[in-house]
Amino acid sequence: MDQDVLACVLDDELTDRIQFQAAFLSGYRRVKLPHETYPLLIPDAQGVTEGRLIRGLNSEELKRIVFFEGEEYELSPCQVKTLDSVADALFFDEGVMPPAISEEWNFKQWQQVHKAYLIRQSKVYMSWYGKMSAREADIYWQNYSE
Repeated sequence: MDQDVLACVLDDELTDRIQFQAAFLSGYRRVKLPHETYPLLIPDAQGVTEGRLIRGLNSEELKRIVFFEGEEYELSPCQVKTLDSVADALFFDEGVMPPAISEEWNFKQWQQVHKAYLIRQSKVYMSWYGKMSAREADIYWQNYSE
């Protein structure tokens, strides 16, 4: 959801070619993940989660995002509602992630408290793109500290 993190993952400044739009995914809610600062989407029949629909990514950029998200997530098709339409999209489903904490994850709070650290951590992680698998990189991610 954060454009600065996405620019770090893509190793490029975001251009007008990449467009962001508020989008809402029904049937899920965003919660805290134990021992991490990033969120997890979990199924919830009554849930609606706000996110970003990103358009204009090329295939290499999508590969970089998949690497960044790691093997814990599965890229799954969905439909999201935007402010003016319904769109087919993909999202990173929970896959094999551990149980989450039921507490809601707050994007603005995350930006204030954890964003700067995640950007530093992500630069290191993304330096391994093309040099090792996501599984190998995840070992370093779990042990990363400044």
